[in-house]
Amino acid sequence: MSTDNSQLGPESGGMVSITDHDAFVQQNAEEKRKKRKKARREKGDEVTDLNLIPIMGLFTAMVLYLLKSYASDPVNIKPGPDTRLPTSISKLSPQDAVQVAISSKVILVNDKMVARIKNGRVPAEYKKDNNPAQLFISPLYDALKAEAEKQKMIARYNKKKKELKFKGLLTIIGDKRIPFRLLTEVLYTAGQAEYGSYKFAVLKKQP
Repeated sequence: MSTDNSQLGPESGGMVSITDHDAFVQQNAEEKRKKRKKARREKGDEVTDLNLIPIMGLFTAMVLYLLKSYASDPVNIKPGPDTRLPTSISKLSPQDAVQVAISSKVILVNDKMVARIKNGRVPAEYKKDNNPAQLFISPLYDALKAEAEKQKMIARYNKKKKELKFKGLLTIIGDKRIPFRLLTEVLYTAGQAEYGSYKFAVLKKQP
């Protein structure tokens, strides 16, 4: 007795080979999968691509907040070796703020150099339109504006934390020998970057 290696086709009722039947089963399964996917899409259950930009912004804000929260010394004023601070009898405590250091050689924002100083002046290459008469110091503005945007982002994600609200406050760590014109340029540029308040770091004079 011979063995018949064929079977009835599910739809045609005729004789098809096993290979043809396997292909039919796969095609049928694929069609069912597409129908299920279409049904989910019509019901609104289909998972769409996630927009990662807001998630990354939230994650960044959380990291920055944690860094501020767990810093061992948030008000750490470090004048450079070529910076001689003025003395004062002030008893006010330092506040946590963006630090702008002005020495006889450089201007720093949070310990990062933004401009050099030559003979008590900011060279024209750092000024707006390369104009030496300008008060506006371009790289200083860029650095302060970036800090302002960072603080505002932290505040947006921590609305209940009033202490994190952007206050536009600077701590000026200035050498007591710097020219008044140089200080004026720094404060003017800071004002353009939304920093309208500032405090000067001083050495406490002993009674």
